[in-house]
Amino acid sequence: MDNQIELFADGLFKGLAPDEAAAFLRQCSEATHEDGANLFMEQSDATRLYLIVSGGVELRFEMQQREKADTTIATLKPGEAVGWSGVVPPYKYRLSGYCRGKTTLLEIERNTLERLFEKNYHLAYIFMRNIAMLTGQRLNQVQSKLARVLADEAATGW
Repeated sequence: MDNQIELFADGLFKGLAPDEAAAFLRQCSEATHEDGANLFMEQSDATRLYLIVSGGVELRFEMQQREKADTTIATLKPGEAVGWSGVVPPYKYRLSGYCRGKTTLLEIERNTLERLFEKNYHLAYIFMRNIAMLTGQRLNQVQSKLARVLADEAATGW
């Protein structure tokens, strides 16, 4: 468990006491998914938060696209979390998530997380602060992708 606390110490667990991080991890289940496995779809009910232990997760828009258009917004790596929509109303995933390579995740259900927050307000505060930082990072990734697409369009006429 100490290795997992250390893996997420600069992200989702930043500012949590070791006992708070351990309490969180005890509520998680571990699952391994194959390359290309779909974890969740854009606009589907967000029921889980995922912490990447190994492998990676690609976040993509599911939209009508030109042939071979890249709709990947970000590729996340070990130590990062995905699925923040599971703790923020309206509880709908904003993007789709696909495993990149064989991927091991720690998964926690939204209801379990809410019960944990009700028991420990400090954990809830620090956790949500870290979710806010994660959300800001995602917004920056979307802005960067949009800038690349618009620049490409300006250069090629499409």
